[in-house]
Amino acid sequence: MTGTQLSRTDFEARRRLEEALLRTRAVRGGHASAAGPAPGGVGGEGGAAGDGGPHDGAPGDGRAETRFRASVAQEGMWQSLRGGPGSTPPLIAGGLRLSGRLDTAALEQAWNDVVARHDNLRSSLRLEDGRLTQVVASSLRVSVPVLDLPPGGLEQFTREEVDLSFDLSAGPLARLRLLRTAPREHIAFLILHHIIADGRALEILVRDLGACYLARAAGTAPHLPAPVSRPADFAAAHRALVEGPRAAEVTGYWAARLRGARPAELPTDLPAPDEPTPYGALLDVPLPREVFGRLTALARRARTTVYTLGLAAFQVTLARASGQRDVCVRAPVSYRDATEVQDMVADFSNDVVVRTDLSGNPTFTELIAQVAKESNRDLMHHDVPAHLLEPHLDEPGLLDRLFHVQFTAENDIAVADRLGELAVERVMPPMPYVARPLSLRLRHDGSDARSLAIYSTDVFSRERVLRFVEAYHAVLAEMTLHGGRRVLG
Repeated sequence: MTGTQLSRTDFEARRRLEEALLRTRAVRGGHASAAGPAPGGVGGEGGAAGDGGPHDGAPGDGRAETRFRASVAQEGMWQSLRGGPGSTPPLIAGGLRLSGRLDTAALEQAWNDVVARHDNLRSSLRLEDGRLTQVVASSLRVSVPVLDLPPGGLEQFTREEVDLSFDLSAGPLARLRLLRTAPREHIAFLILHHIIADGRALEILVRDLGACYLARAAGTAPHLPAPVSRPADFAAAHRALVEGPRAAEVTGYWAARLRGARPAELPTDLPAPDEPTPYGALLDVPLPREVFGRLTALARRARTTVYTLGLAAFQVTLARASGQRDVCVRAPVSYRDATEVQDMVADFSNDVVVRTDLSGNPTFTELIAQVAKESNRDLMHHDVPAHLLEPHLDEPGLLDRLFHVQFTAENDIAVADRLGELAVERVMPPMPYVARPLSLRLRHDGSDARSLAIYSTDVFSRERVLRFVEAYHAVLAEMTLHGGRRVLG
């Protein structure tokens, strides 16, 4: 499963957000109150989804619905869904390999329990009276088809599943498929539209699905604690934050911060096609364990994070490859800062630009301090989504151009290796499309790390990307051994 980038907490913004959430829960008026009372938990008074036969359903099939104005982030994503050359479907996918005796009926029941628990899994999005409206069905039953997967067929299946996309106006906006690779071997393949979920949502869904499956396989109804908050609550609270005094502060910050900024120059080795395609590939390169050990030790000594060190090294690698000294990199931010939204399936991601000036050729030690200070400030000004920020910048389309290269560092998601009688292993589906020419993820746990380079096959060969990642790893090694060395030689 794919993880989500941890944010640097803006405590003042968090305080305002939590206050707004409490207000929306206390004052049930207007569109935000339409979500109704929180269910009593899966299997509780709020209703498990265990009655009746399964069928492929969609919100709005005659049952009761609730409506509320979509979040500002959803409005921005909706506006960006124009299609055309080079466009990519904004989807999130993950998989679990399940080895052993699998109760497929219990798994389908468990998935319906999860759908009953999370509003966004029963949602659709529609334009009503000129506003993007989220429509949540009060109940929904879905099937989990079991499909035979031939050896080596995961890549083709993933492409076909991604190409199915989703009908946002009808829903549901999540699908679970069970792929049988052998009599006692399956892959649970989960795909969601990004407009209702982020990477952390996958972790939440895997956790809830496992708990519900164990209960159903044992012949009992699952009992999970009721969600603390609902998407309608957060949509209203976050809109109040974004449209309040904070908006002027954030837009003013970015208008000054990005004045004169230029996109990072990438070390591509293929001529750009006249008509770009969205096709891409993934390269997974382990970071030597001894380098990662020194990296974590350096983070402790410098009182910073692996994220900061990885970002600084990435910008140095770009600068060395291109000769550019003013390097801008897109940095995803997760704003699950309020305690009430930690376990909500929704999209709490935004993007900022981290800009670093290397013209003074600092030492690695100096650069680490510089990137720590500046990236922290950048990440703390994440509140306003790109589509609201763009009109305040000097150049039309600037953010889109600056977003064409991305870096993130993320913790590996912990997945239990057993689920009752089943052995469990995480599977990363080979997503066939990319949203930008180059993205680098430094994924790590307590002892190991690896670089995941996601690149456009339009402009990069696999060999060129491999050389770039190897150069990045060399910079990380150099940073951990030679803090007083100048980063550009």
